[in-house]
Amino acid sequence: MARTYDRAVNRASHKWKLGAAIRVRAFDTRYLLVLCVALGLCACGTQLAHYRDYTGDGTFVAHAAPSPICQDGYTVDLGAIDLTRPNELSLRLEGLPAIEATIGIVLSVKNAQGSRADVPRTTALIQLTLRDDLGHIVLSRHERLSEWIGSVGLDSPSQVYLYQRGTQIEVALAPGTVRVERFPLGPDNSWGTYFTPRRGARYTLHFAITEPDVSLADVQARLQVNGMAGCL
Repeated sequence: MARTYDRAVNRASHKWKLGAAIRVRAFDTRYLLVLCVALGLCACGTQLAHYRDYTGDGTFVAHAAPSPICQDGYTVDLGAIDLTRPNELSLRLEGLPAIEATIGIVLSVKNAQGSRADVPRTTALIQLTLRDDLGHIVLSRHERLSEWIGSVGLDSPSQVYLYQRGTQIEVALAPGTVRVERFPLGPDNSWGTYFTPRRGARYTLHFAITEPDVSLADVQARLQVNGMAGCL
């Protein structure tokens, strides 16, 4: 009887140890899975230092993110534009990285000496339309540049980057708590002059100055696409 009891105890002990081992391994697997997912998220920020897929007009320049776990940004400089006379141009945007970007205009005072210069506010009336390779309109703006938002960078205080946001709405989550959302969103998540290019997509950007601003004789203007750098 004692041997039978000992064998039963040993079998129960073995089963308990086996179960514990399985539970420990399952826990370890779940832990490693979570850790791998976390590391994967940290590493999934788009790296653009050696990006070679852009084949459109202009010059593509990558901007390193502030941290290895963050997403690189970029600028496609599409060249100078003259806001003092009516003109228009069409440009190809092909192979842009699939991260959110804005289409905008950089204004700077000619012969600025590196200190902050007051860039005059322009009243030029422009037409900007972005179409995909099927001819569908992704975004379109027809408004005065005085309505656009001006952003001054810390590393380039003599320049102002003009771009446009879309409409925002507040969505109630609970009493006294709201979430701000972009609404409506257009094709390719377009909003104002924001959009998120589809991987491998080809776009045509049409830009026209329908009412020039002759007061900008001392101001240089460049059309750009700027991809967002930042952390997830």
